[in-house]
Amino acid sequence: MCELLTVAWPRPEPFARILPWALALERYGIAGFGWGVAWQADGTVQRHRDSGRLVDDLTGQAHLAGVRSQHFLVHLRRPSQLSTTALADTQPFLADGGAFAFAHNGRLDGAEAWRERIAAQLHGRADSEVGFRLFEALLAEGMTAAAALPAVHQRLGGTANLAVLPAVGPPLVYAGAPGNAVRRFRLEGAVAASTSLHSADQALFTLCFPGATDHRQVAPGTVGVTEAGPGPAAPTASMGAPGGAAPGG
Repeated sequence: MCELLTVAWPRPEPFARILPWALALERYGIAGFGWGVAWQADGTVQRHRDSGRLVDDLTGQAHLAGVRSQHFLVHLRRPSQLSTTALADTQPFLADGGAFAFAHNGRLDGAEAWRERIAAQLHGRADSEVGFRLFEALLAEGMTAAAALPAVHQRLGGTANLAVLPAVGPPLVYAGAPGNAVRRFRLEGAVAASTSLHSADQALFTLCFPGATDHRQVAPGTVGVTEAGPGPAAPTASMGAPGGAAPGG
């Protein structure tokens, strides 16, 4: 029952500008079991993770105070299985060499069957890491990121909101967890996409982003771009999403 947040600015901005947004998501979402942020820097993706709560990670907040980037990806964790609250299972996951960061909200029901095939590549026990490694493999086969995100959901099943931050270019978000809709909006000069606190109403905007405008839901089964520009970003891919159980983490 995690929460995802992607942010795109017209030009690099400090992490401090989105910290209040992430803190609000953690407070009102069902999170607090690990958090992380990824950002672009000098042609690679860098990352900070902590297995505790963002609000308590004062050392991390201090370290991130000087970080500036045009694009960010934040993950706030509430795992389906509380036995997986370890740093190895904390997101976002980072590809070798900083090629991209990957994050998941939901429950990938077919992950355990895949785990046996790729056990040597895994460091933790969460289903999300299996999704990360499958996404990585699909890219290696030549699939684009926009096609690989829904393909991960199709192959593993269950529920999946997915986000990826590439080393170059804007973040992508895939909406595949109907109980936690992904919504795009504008706020303070940024374009952002966020999951909805597992709430079907507009609480996301009254509690976390009260100044947001141009609210748009990312349609289930589609991939949207979080890109700062003059108009709302359009979906970049659409594939039928499989049915599944209620979201986990």
